[in-house]
Amino acid sequence: MFRARQLVTSARELRGSSAQQQPGPVDSTAVAEAPADAPKQSPPHAQAANETSATPDSEAAAELAAEAYRQLMSEVQVIFDAVVKGGRPNAEALMKAVKLAYDSLKTGDSLLTETVRQRSSDYTWALRAANTAVMSMRLGLEIHYDERKSMALGLCELLHDIGMLTIPEEILNSRSLTPQQLKTIRNHPLESKRIVEQYGEGFSWIGDVIVQVHEKHNGSGYPNGLVEDQIHEFARIIGLADTYEAMTHPRGDRKAHVTYNALSEIVDLRNKDYDPRLIKALVHIVSIFPLGSLVKLNNGSIGRVIRTNKLHSARPLIEILIDTHGNRLDTSEFLNLEEEPMIYIVDPGIDESVLKE
Repeated sequence: MFRARQLVTSARELRGSSAQQQPGPVDSTAVAEAPADAPKQSPPHAQAANETSATPDSEAAAELAAEAYRQLMSEVQVIFDAVVKGGRPNAEALMKAVKLAYDSLKTGDSLLTETVRQRSSDYTWALRAANTAVMSMRLGLEIHYDERKSMALGLCELLHDIGMLTIPEEILNSRSLTPQQLKTIRNHPLESKRIVEQYGEGFSWIGDVIVQVHEKHNGSGYPNGLVEDQIHEFARIIGLADTYEAMTHPRGDRKAHVTYNALSEIVDLRNKDYDPRLIKALVHIVSIFPLGSLVKLNNGSIGRVIRTNKLHSARPLIEILIDTHGNRLDTSEFLNLEEEPMIYIVDPGIDESVLKE
């Protein structure tokens, strides 16, 4: 069912909520230097960080985004390989990759578009971490994080799920978890904290953040049942971004949610699982037709939203994947709905399975 009106109404309700003042910058200029106030809270919510996403990517921005994503993926894989082999990440190379991602996001949303274009790749923990890091930092920019805080946020995200690498594959791929298997999975934030703290004293503040990522706004999360402002704002941001990323991809016990429906479900969970201020920021970023969603146009073609339009939310940039005759395209074709007044979205909830038919 088309729920755009409901989603817009929910977004308007969220825009009426007030921001909370929360002190405490985080110093991420060096990985080994802990922020003075960690794991305390972060600065107030503000208006959109940039409005450049109404226009298509420039060639330079797209090239920067592609290189930033490549480096981020490379360093994430190094981190995960180090966990398996008992080593530690290269802090300098890691921060360089995070900085490049931040620089790309400051120029616009080309890096978000790059994460969407990677959806045809094999979905790995490294890919999920890279995609979630990009969205987390973009959310940080949306609430006016500066460079230091954005990079600290990105660093925490890249390390927050390394405890999952200690869980056997048969549990991760299980379609029905036993109580003991569920307990094992819910213990992974503590494993992530333990592993990170083995990297040295300077990483202890990161451990204090990432152990909270799966806590929920109403106290229903794990491992400690924290509520609202007891949860570090970095952890709240990463938790929301991670959920949005996870919902749009399949896992052992369920299929992927349609991207449009995933956003609608998250909006419905405001004040329960997630901070409503951060949901407002997410809605503003991905729009009523979410970035990455498959949509059907009135001419019969099907495409993916690769760039949202902040000024005209119903007129995003579409990459056409299936033409008007139902044929899958071998080469990319792009359609900017802002420039095509006679073409519009008729179904925002197309399932990914249409691309495999």
